[in-house]
Amino acid sequence: MVRVVGTMEDDSSDDGSGRGRTGRGRRGPETRRGTLVLSEDESYVGDTITIKGRNLPANERFELVWESVQGKWGVVEAHEIKGTQFRPIEETILTVETDGDGAFDREWTIKQDYGGSHEIAIPADDGETIAAAELEVLPWFELEETTAQLGESFTLRGYGLGPDVMRNNYQVSWDNGNVGFVTGVMNRGTATAEIRAAETGEHVIQVWRNYRGIPYLLNNTQSPFGTVGSGRQNVWTVEVLEPDDPPETAWMDALFDEQPIDIHYPPLDEDTAAELSITPQCGQPGTEATITGTGFPADARVDLVWYRHEGHDPRGTDSTPSPKISARPKPDVLPTVRTDASGEFSTDVEIPRDVGSTRPITARVRGREVAVTGFMLQPKIERFEPKSGPVGTPIEIELSGVGWTNYENAPILVYDNDPLGYFCGTGGDDETGTVNPVIRAAGDPGYHFIDIYPALFWVEEDLPDFELKPHLSYLDNHPMRPLPAMHFAFEVTE
Repeated sequence: MVRVVGTMEDDSSDDGSGRGRTGRGRRGPETRRGTLVLSEDESYVGDTITIKGRNLPANERFELVWESVQGKWGVVEAHEIKGTQFRPIEETILTVETDGDGAFDREWTIKQDYGGSHEIAIPADDGETIAAAELEVLPWFELEETTAQLGESFTLRGYGLGPDVMRNNYQVSWDNGNVGFVTGVMNRGTATAEIRAAETGEHVIQVWRNYRGIPYLLNNTQSPFGTVGSGRQNVWTVEVLEPDDPPETAWMDALFDEQPIDIHYPPLDEDTAAELSITPQCGQPGTEATITGTGFPADARVDLVWYRHEGHDPRGTDSTPSPKISARPKPDVLPTVRTDASGEFSTDVEIPRDVGSTRPITARVRGREVAVTGFMLQPKIERFEPKSGPVGTPIEIELSGVGWTNYENAPILVYDNDPLGYFCGTGGDDETGTVNPVIRAAGDPGYHFIDIYPALFWVEEDLPDFELKPHLSYLDNHPMRPLPAMHFAFEVTE
């Protein structure tokens, strides 16, 4: 059972040791009538500890409560990233019974949660604390495999990350190059990343830590915040093997089933009984969809209007949605329809190329917008060519459906685990929302890999510094929406 006991933007604090307090502590007067003792003062997610109760009322049942926080990204209007936010929570982890001497011994496995100091307490009904003890949860990392075929990936997981500033942003390096960062803002301090297996032979993967978003090289020798892996491994030697088959040329992560975000809908001119819907509600450009209307006037002309977001958003200012209207079907314009005697209609459409994220669709009757729905437009690889060539060959990538919001508007291109730069979803073709980054082939003869990762374009919170870096834990820790990464393989010839 989880109880939210308050709300705040950031409940983590730092006492100078780097061990942020995770949770609120017991509030009000404390009358401690018993003792809790832990077999370990500090431990790791997944480890089992023994909790001992002593000097408690005999033959009674008690709940053990774990104090922590629940984290999320603060995002305003589903667009502007304010920073990280944490609220305190309490969770009952065990129910125990004391013996005739007022004692108990119970084992408990530390669940997935943030690092830092957590209180385990026995609360009384009057708000006082009968007994309490503190456990320091230490962050640590594991690598699922140390060998992978060329083009596959190495899976890295971190546990007990954050929520304090110093332990909420870890950097991952490949052969001393900084690939990107992982964070445990969401998912209770657990983060997963996949590192591309690029270039056959032995390589080194290392996890670093620094709130500024770039590795502090004295992490393990002179940092007051302790070693990166808290005594566990944070450096691995891995081997990339020759592939059994040539790697795939261009692919994306699996897309999620999503719904449009209605805060991005434009206001209507009239409040009527008319309703608009679309099936499916999400997909890539080219998706076949059906728009349905009910509650409209009978035998009436209805203009369907596709909205797009235009403009640039360099410092968190709002982009303005503007309609593109046409009375005839073409790739970037929705059709005009006529309702039947019941005021209903249904029409099939092909979703056009455009800037991604929520694409509002409105219905106009006699020039007045009376109903609205939306389509969550997801990114798509439109073109990748050539697929091979000598060093210096221009490699053209054409993408559509790249979103306009601050958490999806700055994908970062990484070549053989080395970040090159970013591009913007709103910086492409004004009519189709297509973006065309072009890079040059480099490296020894053989396959080389391009990964395009989500990133955070602009975050109002100064620290930790998450901005404009490949977000490697994007699948389980990205703000608002789990965005896909895109992957490509290019063969450098002699």
